[in-house]
Amino acid sequence: MRKKYARHRWTLLSLLAATNAAAQNTQNTANEIATLSPVTVSAGRGIDLESLPFSTSVIPREEVMNSPETSTDQIINKIPGIFVNQIPSTSLHPTGSTFSIRGFGTSTNVNTLVMVDGIPFNDPFFRTVNWARIPKNSIESIEVIRGGGATSLWGNLAMGGVVNIVTCPPQEDKLSVYSDYGSYSSLNAGFSGQIFKTDKMSLGISYDRSQTQGYNATPEQYRNPYMTATASQVNNLTLYSIFIPSADSKYYAKLNLNETSETTATWQNASNQWNNYVLSAGGTTRFADNSSINFNAWGAFQQMKTTNSGQTPTFNIFTPRIGVPYMSQNETDNYQNFGMSVFYQKDFGQFKDVKFGVDGRVISSDDNINQYATNGFNSANLINKGQNSFQGLFVTGTYKFQDAPVDINFGLREDFYQVTNSSLSGNVYTAGKAPTPIDAPLANNSYASFNPTLGIKYYVNDNFDLRAAVYRNFAAPGMNQLYRTFLSGSSITIANPNLAPQTNFGQEIGFDLRTKEKDASLSVTVFNNNLSNFIDGATMCTTVATCNPLIAGTGLAAGSITSLRQNVNAGSATLRGYEILGQATLSKTVKVNLGFTQTWAYLTSSDYVASPTNEQLGQVPPWMVNAGVQWQATPELALSGQLQSFPAFWNNTAHTQLNDGATLVNLGFRYQLDKTVQLYGNVQNLFNVNYLAQGMTYTAYQSSAVSSSGVPSMGPPRWFTFGVRATF
Repeated sequence: MRKKYARHRWTLLSLLAATNAAAQNTQNTANEIATLSPVTVSAGRGIDLESLPFSTSVIPREEVMNSPETSTDQIINKIPGIFVNQIPSTSLHPTGSTFSIRGFGTSTNVNTLVMVDGIPFNDPFFRTVNWARIPKNSIESIEVIRGGGATSLWGNLAMGGVVNIVTCPPQEDKLSVYSDYGSYSSLNAGFSGQIFKTDKMSLGISYDRSQTQGYNATPEQYRNPYMTATASQVNNLTLYSIFIPSADSKYYAKLNLNETSETTATWQNASNQWNNYVLSAGGTTRFADNSSINFNAWGAFQQMKTTNSGQTPTFNIFTPRIGVPYMSQNETDNYQNFGMSVFYQKDFGQFKDVKFGVDGRVISSDDNINQYATNGFNSANLINKGQNSFQGLFVTGTYKFQDAPVDINFGLREDFYQVTNSSLSGNVYTAGKAPTPIDAPLANNSYASFNPTLGIKYYVNDNFDLRAAVYRNFAAPGMNQLYRTFLSGSSITIANPNLAPQTNFGQEIGFDLRTKEKDASLSVTVFNNNLSNFIDGATMCTTVATCNPLIAGTGLAAGSITSLRQNVNAGSATLRGYEILGQATLSKTVKVNLGFTQTWAYLTSSDYVASPTNEQLGQVPPWMVNAGVQWQATPELALSGQLQSFPAFWNNTAHTQLNDGATLVNLGFRYQLDKTVQLYGNVQNLFNVNYLAQGMTYTAYQSSAVSSSGVPSMGPPRWFTFGVRATF
């Protein structure tokens, strides 16, 4: 029989001291970093990440809990190949967060899938990620599949890759509590515990609260007196039930309630609030022949409320103090999504881990927007409605040669996508005149996409693997892009119901190298992707004179708009580059990690002047460096450090907003007082680097002439946190 070759992998995130020793080590006498056993976990559908011919990572709970970062989004941001805003998600507008792998994703065009316990987590309307819904304390592990090779399993949105966050149910017969306090009146606190347990069933509960006064992100020289820090509060309540009727079956049900609010959002009269109510269930039944049936299902009711601020006169960064804010838009978006997945898993001779499955999802939305003039007059009411439906059929598996150290990974998937029941209605109001009604049903559309994957992994010897893969995948436009027209100050974004899905043909090749002693490893991956129907935000006008004709008849006053944007199928794009991941154990107490990602992302053809070809796509840094160290200083004390560096990069494909580069350092510690109590703390942005995470805006492509309407935002300043955690 063929020998299995296990691969020992460390991700760049693990700058943290191996805290199993620190967390439990009153029994340990050696002053050493504990060796973490190899992790083979399910990325939601029973998949063995170690066997895939793609670049993968698994970050166990020990590393997550010992990260110098306090929030999930910033933990994710330190994983090589992944890009997340430096500004915390609770300091951004719900539509403003960026999340991507290998350049697949912007704040308006997210093409990378996030899951929690194997269930899609991207916001079903905006496709962005509210990371505050995932408290750091709830994470059991983070699984990463880079690139589009997993699309045959996951379908829509997995074009750039998959991040699956596995949560941990409350510990059996234990109560865990924590609390920490930090800069800008930041407070995090929570508890988790088991309510009851029988031989077949258990029920647990967890509650997490986070709040902060935040920092004022607008540089002082551009700050209006009415501009404030973005304060936020987050509440998460989860009930988690596990049912084990027999040794061959295990099921779960989970109810999660979340409220995230920003009581101010740059301007003191602006605010945002999300409400999320999600019920999910799933499980596995295994049969005598070692085959299994696996399923999960979910229903979610979600709401986003946002109040945007305009200014009169229009805000001007050259004279920032003269503007007075008013409410320019009030929006309530109610949306629901329901989904399910079922697959049968079995080995057939040399065909291993074969899955036959179906999945489906329905998303419906009702977006109600009121727009206001400077005097408070309600100038328009827009009601955007729509429904998107997805279905998928898939078969995946691995052929393992009996007499050769080669695996062939294959996947066949057919995706179906429909846009139905869509409309734009409402009224445009003019003082002294009857309302002008809007009643525009939008055309129904349907699409089908065949998305195959083929990969090979060759185990040269115990220490060296070669791998390669090709794949085709697709990503449907988001409902936010299709239906939502919104106003912010003097800028407006217009919906585009005619957007077509994006398709991609991707290839990657790489290797994994380990020392004989398994104390050092190196992984290198080169990737190339060619996209069609690439969706980008195109600016249609940038002055009052050019915008006036485009807003005629919309209810917006002439002269009130200086910028109009719309998401469009801009053309074709290429995203290519390489990743280098490495780690080494320097001594019994010290480990180091290093990662480098280079990404070239550009349009190869474009139908819009505002989306130029052969220029780096917006919100895709050309390169990123991550480095870390972990040191088990004593049996009780674990120290960790993380460095991240990136260059200046354009925030949009039109190259009219330039974000600063920066090199940032975070430090953390964990000290185990006894078996019950642990102290922890960290400092983020140790050297208090000042940089524009959302940079200056310019009047034209790569111009040096600063635009008067843009509002730059600083990255987070130095931030201290100190806390205590106890388990009884």
